Amino acid sequence: MSEERNNSTGRRKLLTYYIILAACILVIAAITLTVIFTVGNSDTLEIDGGGVTDTDDDDDANDDGDDGDDTDVAVTTEFASPVAEMNVINDYTFYYNKTLDCYHYHTGLDMAAEAGTEVMACLDGTIESITVGDILDGTKIVISHADGVTTSYYFIDAAEGLKAGDTVSRGDVIGTVAQPTGSEYKEGAHLHFEVAKNGETADPNDYLDIDEK
Repeated sequence: MSEERNNSTGRRKLLTYYIILAACILVIAAITLTVIFTVGNSDTLEIDGGGVTDTDDDDDANDDGDDGDDTDVAVTTEFASPVAEMNVINDYTFYYNKTLDCYHYHTGLDMAAEAGTEVMACLDGTIESITVGDILDGTKIVISHADGVTTSYYFIDAAEGLKAGDTVSRGDVIGTVAQPTGSEYKEGAHLHFEVAKNGETADPNDYLDIDEK
């Protein structure tokens, strides 16, 4: 009798164990499904050094819209001609400077033009500096633009009232070609035009559409 009671008690304990085990499995399965559905329906977050960035689909849609805006900006970065006719007499290359009687690298383009010819800003920007009457460069205007680009205009007469800090738009008149002067006066009246990118001199031909030189 005692042995039967012991066997019965053991079976009840084993059954209770299986019931508890099954309940635990169901609870774990329920928690797992809840986590899966919660993560699947929530925004994806990326964590970087600056904090938490939301990368849900709505943001992706907004990013696509921003890309459209970037395309519009790219169109406006096309350089306008600094003078009406770009008659290039000295290119961006190693050349002989008749005025200084020496060979050196010419870091810009020389465009022949009569004194008084209007000089225009090639691109929207801000007047960075105006240097007047330099013995070598005459009057020089430097304009800073977006993306680290600057343009420089030498041997000109600055427009009246123009000053550093002024904003200019593409095609705005910033001055006129001056009488021959400075380190290139033997070339006659002309505009010496330079481009720089992040402080490094760049070839203006890469920025200007010049049909004929």
